[in-house]
Amino acid sequence: MTTSVRFGIASAAVLAALVGAAELARASIWIADDVKPALRVDASGTAEVRWRSDTVVVPAHGQLTHGGSLSGPDVSRRASVPGLSLALTVRRTPDGTLWALQAWQVQAGGPVEVHLARWRGSPTKLTLESDGVHLQGRATFQGKPVTGHTSTLEGKRPRIYVYLDCFDCPAAHGRGWGRMLGVAPRADGSFVVRLRPAWTGTRYRATVAGPNVGATFAPDARVIAPAP
Repeated sequence: MTTSVRFGIASAAVLAALVGAAELARASIWIADDVKPALRVDASGTAEVRWRSDTVVVPAHGQLTHGGSLSGPDVSRRASVPGLSLALTVRRTPDGTLWALQAWQVQAGGPVEVHLARWRGSPTKLTLESDGVHLQGRATFQGKPVTGHTSTLEGKRPRIYVYLDCFDCPAAHGRGWGRMLGVAPRADGSFVVRLRPAWTGTRYRATVAGPNVGATFAPDARVIAPAP
């Protein structure tokens, strides 16, 4: 990729991020903030997420509800998924469906959001690399680009963003990781951003919320790349 093309892509990406700055990434399924929940799933594919005295029930189809419990016993078992990041817990049901509760700070300085993922096969994949001048990478889910818009159980259509952070950079103000910006992936899931002086650090981090398609809530993904 030539430098002029990269500059063009970076400018478009920054503009897209600034236009959508108020729109937060709530793909997968947002459950709660700043909690450490447990996950159970019954034979009908209904998930129960419980913490302290609170419960959220997510059915196989339709919107979630607050309160209540499973109509049958928990049929899920603990599972391990290579390449899955941000996981608090991972479960598998007898039909091969994978379930995960994942947690990360979507908004800089905001709460740690807990998201529910429900999918089959490999998890969301995110790549990231730096040449010292640019950050670039690509987001895909099972070979397809993660881009455009996703859907929520409430019928909303938020834009998908990859959130970029730098470590030990001026933007972090001495607090470790600092938020750079959110960048909207191109049609092929790729993104390129030119590094500003305030973003020059020793490591870089990219995070994306997995897209929702029908009954699939793709898991969120994170990757860390060293500075060259």
